[in-house]
Amino acid sequence: MKSIPKIVITPGEPAGIGYDIILDISKKSFAADLISIASIELLKERRDILKKKVNFIKVDINDTDLPKIGENDILVHDIKNTTKVKIGSPNIKHVPLILQSLDIGIKACLDNNADAIVTGPVQKSIIMKYGENFSGHTEYIAHKTESEPIMMLHTENLKIALLTTHVPLQDVTKLITKNRLEKYIKIISQELKEKFSIENPKINICGLNPHAGENGFIGNEEKNIIIPAIKHMQNEGYNVNGPFSADTIFTRDDHDVILSMFHDQALPVIKSLGFGNIVNTTLGLPIIRTSVDHGTALDIAGTNKASPESLIAAISASLNIVNNKNDRKN
Repeated sequence: MKSIPKIVITPGEPAGIGYDIILDISKKSFAADLISIASIELLKERRDILKKKVNFIKVDINDTDLPKIGENDILVHDIKNTTKVKIGSPNIKHVPLILQSLDIGIKACLDNNADAIVTGPVQKSIIMKYGENFSGHTEYIAHKTESEPIMMLHTENLKIALLTTHVPLQDVTKLITKNRLEKYIKIISQELKEKFSIENPKINICGLNPHAGENGFIGNEEKNIIIPAIKHMQNEGYNVNGPFSADTIFTRDDHDVILSMFHDQALPVIKSLGFGNIVNTTLGLPIIRTSVDHGTALDIAGTNKASPESLIAAISASLNIVNNKNDRKN
């Protein structure tokens, strides 16, 4: 039985700020064992460039008896790097390192050798050029765990889940179905209970069209799909309401979570309210996964300008979820 949770961290694209911000967690105290799945060689290079005082302690991710660490220490499950990394320049040759880090972390969580995985930013286009069908961490981890994911971004005061994620806008309406909506409402309700200790969570549904369709005068998706799904789930006992117009739903406070129809309906709102302190949590997985709310920030990598706040928030959120789930078991 592990005395404290073990959380694994993947830095993502080595040319970006992922390797920068991992160095900063040595200054932060968590009630958990944190293990970075990364190249110690690259971490040392970045440490020297940034002139930071950090020591790296090599461990195996499957170890149960981990060494105690000091203020400047970081536990690392070392991955061999086979290519030179130029800061600010993503390269297709980086992809094996990125995916190996992810795969090791996912497997550790599936095998109960880690309690949660926190992911750093990647350059999706580079991974796709490599030949991997990769539209994002959310979809990749879902494929590896054979599950259906739901992306949820949250701050201290706002939670927004997405019905669709990284798909072209022209394809969004094809994915909005009564079955999908009902399934997502079930998953969100269950996950908020188990992972966030919210009993009978209140879910507000966002409309797709302007003014939530104006009773079918500005699109039929609300009338034909969204409203019937909401009514069915209400009859099943779920605390769900809507659809509400996208131009007002985010100003309401009568909900625990908002279910938005597509990526750019939700993300501009939450990022304008709390950028840098937002956590991306994937619901619907058999493992706990959180992520930073920012990209690779190639222009500031290796400059000491990157903030670790989103990584710290993602680690804290994963730890809270682990503790909430453990409390429900006990």
